[in-house]
Amino acid sequence: MSDSATSVAPGPLPEAVAALLRAVLEAIEIPDPATGEDEQVRDAILADRARDAVVALHCLLGDSTGLSTPWNTGYLRRMLAAKPPIGYGTAHDPERGDGEVDR
Repeated sequence: MSDSATSVAPGPLPEAVAALLRAVLEAIEIPDPATGEDEQVRDAILADRARDAVVALHCLLGDSTGLSTPWNTGYLRRMLAAKPPIGYGTAHDPERGDGEVDR
């Protein structure tokens, strides 16, 4: 990215867009795995959640059905609720990982 692209601060986002971006962040910001085996499970979960986020972003950019941004945000949140990032040990899980606490 060029310096000019990173030095320009965007104005405030419309709340509907900010809400969708928060949902996208929720989709892709999941706990790190504890082991290599856990990493495979996490990668599959993350890929599935990322696909849902991509669909929502396409809708935001007008590349899809023309559904509203709040509707797409709600849909993404419902999809994420149905696919929680569970089923693998995390790096901060004392039972399976190193037990360190985020600082």
